[in-house]
Amino acid sequence: MDTDRLLRELNDFLRIPSISTSPSHDADCRAAAEWVAAELRRLGCDDVQFLASETHPVVWGVGPDVPGAPTLLVYGHYDVQPPDPLDEWTTPPFEPTVRGGKLFARGAADDKGQIFCLLKAIETNGTRTRPRINFRFLIEGEEEYGSRVLFELLRHEPERTRADAVLIADMAYIAPHWPAVYTTLRGLCYAEITVRTAKSDLHSGEFGGAAPNAHEELARLLGRLKTPDGKIHVPGLYAAVRRPSKRERATWKRLPFKEGEFLRHRVRAKALTGLKSYSVLERLWALPTFEIHGITGGFTGDGAKTVIPAEATAKVSLRLVPDQKLKVVERQLAAAVKRLAPKHVQTSVRFLHGADPATVAVTHPAFHLLDQAFKDVVGRGTVPARAGGSIPVVPALGKGGAPVILTGIGLPDDRLHAPNEKLDLKQLWDGIRVFRRFYELLGARA
Repeated sequence: MDTDRLLRELNDFLRIPSISTSPSHDADCRAAAEWVAAELRRLGCDDVQFLASETHPVVWGVGPDVPGAPTLLVYGHYDVQPPDPLDEWTTPPFEPTVRGGKLFARGAADDKGQIFCLLKAIETNGTRTRPRINFRFLIEGEEEYGSRVLFELLRHEPERTRADAVLIADMAYIAPHWPAVYTTLRGLCYAEITVRTAKSDLHSGEFGGAAPNAHEELARLLGRLKTPDGKIHVPGLYAAVRRPSKRERATWKRLPFKEGEFLRHRVRAKALTGLKSYSVLERLWALPTFEIHGITGGFTGDGAKTVIPAEATAKVSLRLVPDQKLKVVERQLAAAVKRLAPKHVQTSVRFLHGADPATVAVTHPAFHLLDQAFKDVVGRGTVPARAGGSIPVVPALGKGGAPVILTGIGLPDDRLHAPNEKLDLKQLWDGIRVFRRFYELLGARA
């Protein structure tokens, strides 16, 4: 394996700041799509198309036809999260840098490095022949912003998901040397909650002490929606939540997860929070969440301005667990905001994007082949686990009946969505070998 060449090629991909949530990066998202398309053509795809969007297209690719061979649909995304706060990066987020055997860049693990791994596993190497698989590719550019373009495409053209299996590498090992397949993904409900207290901002000297303050009212409202004990006070939210079975919880206890290490090395805080009557893994994998991502309003520039803000907005999200439904949760949140806000405050809730949770049965023979591939390459098979994160389009990809294989080559400390995101290079090189072996095993069943 020519690792120097591979690293140069991956770095070219990582340098593209394809931030889908920012319109100022539309051209960069298009450039990342062009990179993917060029790579697919180099792999021999004779049908490569940009679908559904000029700026954030879904890259569709069809590999050479192999009569009688299984069809594998490979999904991934070329868009990335914003890199802020920039001053917390040791090196710039879009200047890939290797330190201590780790590649640091935005998108290194989520998901450009993992897409790269899946694609490079197809390359012929020396005397190796191309895997006997009919490859299909759906690589999108809005996963970090709700997958709107891909959802719309699949609504009109569901036949693009026809396959014998769907492969997604956008996940991580449970711990070093512990590869995993994922049985659930949490869903997502992302919203903006806005409160208005007056017709306009007011002078704090003339009106302070008597006029309502939008930031204060918003802070109190948010504090009512989730109390310090970690409970979310959205009526009906927990009604659909089912606790994991005793067997599943017993399996989790055997995983190499230690709360102290999680706190010190991954959270890097003074304490863990949340519903104390549940284990940390249950809080991460099996319970809904409510998080505040940002608050705007009033004056936030340099210097001072003595103003009482008339309006304030909080960006929030809820992660949803199996059996919860996005549309139901949206109604529940809107009703809770209206009920918990005082009568003198006007409120509104604007829903930006979201998705239902996903549940995956891991009994299909393709999962056994992946397990064998990991055993052959890294010496340990996969363990079933849940994921705290979301990949909105997973349920749509599985609607045609194909098993959706959720796995990945990342590690728990890869700092996804945070400064100094990284991918261990050993994980990348091992991952290329793992997926090459998986393709060989899957093709051998033809």
